[in-house]
Amino acid sequence: MRIEPLPIPTRLLGGEVVNSYAGRHARNNGLRTDEIEQALRETDQFPRSKGKRHPERLAAWRALGGLHERAFTEPQAVHGNWVIERPLCSRCVPRPEEGTGRLPWVGWVCLKHKRWTRGDQQVDLAGFGAALVAERHWRGTLRGRGIVVDSPLLLLAEECATVGLSKATLKERAERVRHPSPGLLVYPETVKITRLLTRTSFLDSVLSEAPSRWKRAMVEREVSAILPDSPDAESWRALARIWDMVLDLQDVLRDARWLGHEPSDRWNVLRYSRLAQAQDGRVSSVDQMM
Repeated sequence: MRIEPLPIPTRLLGGEVVNSYAGRHARNNGLRTDEIEQALRETDQFPRSKGKRHPERLAAWRALGGLHERAFTEPQAVHGNWVIERPLCSRCVPRPEEGTGRLPWVGWVCLKHKRWTRGDQQVDLAGFGAALVAERHWRGTLRGRGIVVDSPLLLLAEECATVGLSKATLKERAERVRHPSPGLLVYPETVKITRLLTRTSFLDSVLSEAPSRWKRAMVEREVSAILPDSPDAESWRALARIWDMVLDLQDVLRDARWLGHEPSDRWNVLRYSRLAQAQDGRVSSVDQMM
C-alpha cells in the first residue's frame, strides 16, 4: 500500500533531519509524530525498528511530506569528522517552530539572516561584519576542503584564536554584538587559522626536509599575520599550539615511512599535502566519532 502525503504540506529546510521535520509536519496537520508512526506500523507500512535513521522510516516520512529522494541524506561524517546535528537559524524556521539539521557545507553563520547559530542563544551579526566575511571565506574555501564544525582541527584553530587575540580586541568586539560568546568573538581568526592549516603550500613547507628553525620561523610569520602582536596579546600561545600540531604531523609521516604503513592522521589534514601523498600514496582519515 502506498503512503500518501498528509493534507497540509510542510517545507523541508536545508539539511533538516528527519526527527525535526517529522515533528513540524505532524503538528502542522494537528497530529503527533508517534500517532502517525503507530498508525502506519499497524498497517505494516512502517518499520518496527526504533532507529530514527532506519531507511524505511526515512522513506515513509519522505512520502508523508511529498519530498524528493535526497531528503534526509546529509552525511553523518566527512573525512572521519562527525557532522553534528545543530539548531537551524531561528529565522529560517517558521515561527514559533524550531528545527535541527546536519549542515556539513556551512559554518556557524546564517548569511541570509546574518545570524550566529551556535549555542543556546542566536545572535544578530549586523554590527559584526567580520564574522559574515569569515563565513563567506568558509563556504568559499573550507567547504571544498571538507572541514566541518566541531572537527578537531577547527577546535584547535578556535583555541589558538582565543589565547592569541588581544583582550582589547575581544572587548571591542563584545560591545558590537548583543549577546557575545567566546566562539563568536574569535570566529574571523578561527576561519583564517583553519584555512592556513589546510593550505597545501603550508603543509608541504612544514613537512619538508627544510631545517626546523626555518620551518618554525615560517609558522611564526604566518601566525603573526593572522594574530598581530600587541601589548596585551599573547600570540606566542597560538604559535606553540600550531607548532605542536606540526611536530605531531612530522612524527606521523616519519613513523609511517619507517614502519611501512599508512599515516594515521588524527587531524585529518594530510590529504591536503602533496608531499604526504607522494610519500605514501595513501593517507587514512581517523574516525573522530570514536
